[in-house]
Amino acid sequence: MAKEERFAQFALLLRDTDDVAVIKRPVRAGTELSDDSIHLIAGRDIPAGHKIAVKAISDGAPVRKYGQTIGFAKGNIAPGDHVHTHNLEMRDFARDYDFCAAARPVEYYPPEKMRSFQGYARPGGRVGTRNYVAVISSVNCSASVSHYVKDRFKIEELRRDFPNVDGVVAFTHKSGCGIQPGEPHQLLMRVLAGIARHPNIAGYVMIGLGCEVNQVQFIRQEFKLDELKPGETAPTFLTIQSTGGVRRTVDAAAAAVTKILPVTNDNRRVPQPISKLILAENCGGSDGNSGITANPALGVG
Repeated sequence: MAKEERFAQFALLLRDTDDVAVIKRPVRAGTELSDDSIHLIAGRDIPAGHKIAVKAISDGAPVRKYGQTIGFAKGNIAPGDHVHTHNLEMRDFARDYDFCAAARPVEYYPPEKMRSFQGYARPGGRVGTRNYVAVISSVNCSASVSHYVKDRFKIEELRRDFPNVDGVVAFTHKSGCGIQPGEPHQLLMRVLAGIARHPNIAGYVMIGLGCEVNQVQFIRQEFKLDELKPGETAPTFLTIQSTGGVRRTVDAAAAAVTKILPVTNDNRRVPQPISKLILAENCGGSDGNSGITANPALGVG
């Protein structure tokens, strides 16, 4: 005899008009799921994050989730069936989007009612949630040197001597030596310049080799890294070849970080308006939960 369970304990129906629900916890074949309006029996074991049909769907009919068509039935689908790539296919179909029909002006809170968080005010008006010193490698050839510099600053000693510094972090990668000119090179430079100017970075040292395609001087010039806002900490730019080898570069970079640390330590967390908090989205594979948890949470944030 099938075991009867509450539908809401195992599945989430995102819209009343949807043909499928999202499984929240694994369902065994033969499990009976019921609530006031839904009654079905799982036709097979269905893992969490996958879809279960909540109504009969005829062959070729659109399948709806989030109130939107996500594909078309490949064969007849019965209530309780596992809906996945084996019985769902894509086809061309017309979309009639009514863009911004529900848009309304934003009613901003007055300053006294605005929520806040504890952040680090940065020159130019941006706010960080961390207080790091960065060692940025422009090329894979300087990655080891960047880590050697970072390793000079043990977290236990930092917490003792610079309690307001979250750490010295090495940003390295596996590119930049013989990188293709044009968009690939521009993209790498843009990412590294973005790290340098990230509000979580209070100061940085950038290290290259000297003969690579993605040279430090190119990033420095292209993104005007020497043009500092009032109050910004001046960066240090080094290349291993012009500095005199690995050991001398590590010593020079470590000395530069040592000068940055006291300035970074002077930063304090202070209340900042929630509007200054920036949330980044990362696809991560778009699993069964991203559309019902992560993405809405970011939207609310």
